[in-house]
Amino acid sequence: MTKDTIIIGGGIVGCAIAFELARTGNRVVLLEQGKLAEGTTGNSFAWANASSKTGDEAYHRLNAAGVTAYQNLAKDYGAERFGINACGAVYAVPLTDSIGCQAMRDEFAILQGYDYPSRWLNAGDLLKECGDLTFPDGTEGVLFPTDMVIDAPKATRAFADLAKDAGAEVRQDCVAMTLLADDEGVLQGVGTEGGPIYAPWVILATGRDTGRVLSEMTGYDGFATRFPLREVPGLLLTTPPLNPNPLNRIYFGSTTNELHLLPAPNGGIRIGSDDVDGIIWDDRGNYAMERGGQALLDRASQVLPGLKDRVALEDCTLQVGVRPYPEDGRSIIGPIPGADKMIAVATHSGITLAPIIAKHVARLVAGEETPELDAFSLSRFPGF
Repeated sequence: MTKDTIIIGGGIVGCAIAFELARTGNRVVLLEQGKLAEGTTGNSFAWANASSKTGDEAYHRLNAAGVTAYQNLAKDYGAERFGINACGAVYAVPLTDSIGCQAMRDEFAILQGYDYPSRWLNAGDLLKECGDLTFPDGTEGVLFPTDMVIDAPKATRAFADLAKDAGAEVRQDCVAMTLLADDEGVLQGVGTEGGPIYAPWVILATGRDTGRVLSEMTGYDGFATRFPLREVPGLLLTTPPLNPNPLNRIYFGSTTNELHLLPAPNGGIRIGSDDVDGIIWDDRGNYAMERGGQALLDRASQVLPGLKDRVALEDCTLQVGVRPYPEDGRSIIGPIPGADKMIAVATHSGITLAPIIAKHVARLVAGEETPELDAFSLSRFPGF
């Protein structure tokens, strides 16, 4: 079988790339070792934003472009098809948390400088914007009206279906086993259990598994140990559907007792906390999961006091998403040095970034200049 491009990885990033390439006439086959969206994509908080990315302008702007790409998808195909809930987000900190308040002011100033849509909220405005959330007296915040919730598995299936409509082939339960090359070492394609697939371009959209996949396909163990990527687990709790749902926006709180909430696609509330993630970092047994879940419910109840009366831990879903973090915090997007037609994509915020990464990768495959990706090249790391 001969194609133009082989994509390895059936999460939201891989399926978005398949969609972008297929709709421009590229002959695409996507290989997923399991089922679409069952890995990190299906275990994500799924908050599409650039509001929480202020430390690096290039990374912020890439995320902001991702938010804009979802807005365009909603216009072209309808928000429902991609599971887009353009509900906006609120960042709130009580005045008693002086460190948190200063951090919020600093981040607001940075985002204003980046022209990212944001509006300061005094205590009265905050209560108007946040439905049934409650805060200590004097709490102020910032509204980010373009932030959104994405039903990540639904969006992944939408990308895959549109890719197939445009002629792409999507193979689930298909493991990419080896890289095929000619006598000169030039990439020729990929070997699978079903036989070889030949293509001049291979795209690794395998996220946190990138080092392992490269190691297995090349036989070079160094990729598994030296690829510049960390794995960071995150615990998420999703309540059953709530009617009425007291949460009308994404909410995230201060660095003290950090908390983030969003209206989940199932009609409930999804809860996470970077602090609480430490409970399940090394232990994901039942006791640690339940302890972490209870901690999330307790924190959420501080801003939603009636939540505990409506939700029991045993009725909630607990899941752990293992997020890929490049060592310097920036995405990895671009050719693997020495194999210019083999592109690697690995990043945190993959839900936000999927549609814009797909557009940039399609430009790479088309031979276009992509100066926007210079900051995200693998060549910035020692050894690459």
